[in-house]
Amino acid sequence: MQKNIEIVLSPLLLPLVDLKGKTVVVIDILRATSTICAALDNGALSVTPVVSVEEALQYDKSDYLVAGERNGQKAEGFDFGNSPAEYAPSLVKGKKIVLTTTNGTKCIHASLDASEILVGSFYNLARLSEYLSDRDNGVVLFCSGWKNRVNLEDTLFAGYLAQSLSETHIWDSDEVELALSLVNKAQFDPVEYLRNASHAKRFARLGNHTDLPLCMQFDKHPVLVKYKGGKLVSSY
Repeated sequence: MQKNIEIVLSPLLLPLVDLKGKTVVVIDILRATSTICAALDNGALSVTPVVSVEEALQYDKSDYLVAGERNGQKAEGFDFGNSPAEYAPSLVKGKKIVLTTTNGTKCIHASLDASEILVGSFYNLARLSEYLSDRDNGVVLFCSGWKNRVNLEDTLFAGYLAQSLSETHIWDSDEVELALSLVNKAQFDPVEYLRNASHAKRFARLGNHTDLPLCMQFDKHPVLVKYKGGKLVSSY
């Protein structure tokens, strides 16, 4: 049975899509959803996404690792920032994490009308595709963007995921066609394609030359991440 696939390119466009009865895949490649996949695959028990820094700091540090960023940099008073490189198994295994980011965690909360919320990144592309192919409901690929603006990396990943679902899903959408055209341009080297993306340039200004290639690694953390009871948890 073929199902419909939609892409939301920016949080400002989400009200135009009916989420009821659908599976939403929240995408924030640089870096929230990549970090979430890495943390859970490395043994974290859960990641609780919250909207604000103030809310994150209310969590008891004896029970939670407090993590996140604002404007690409680790927030003051936090244990971790928002780079997957920080979430080594030795640091996060068996731990609960609370996370807030500029874009991605807000989009998870904006998706609560959906029947199911998943997290998407290059790290778990094949696992996501396998799972979604077997589901009977429609799929919404929700790109977090950057402060409500469209960005290249999230749209590119949405294109890769849409392409992988082309045998089981249908679409009548310029957004999907646009995302697929980015895949054709990037071919098999998304890192090089994204060198001129605004987020890549932002990283360069901050002296971060590692997270772009780090977050573009296909299937490095093949974990299915679901939002349940206010927390993101892994399902292999």
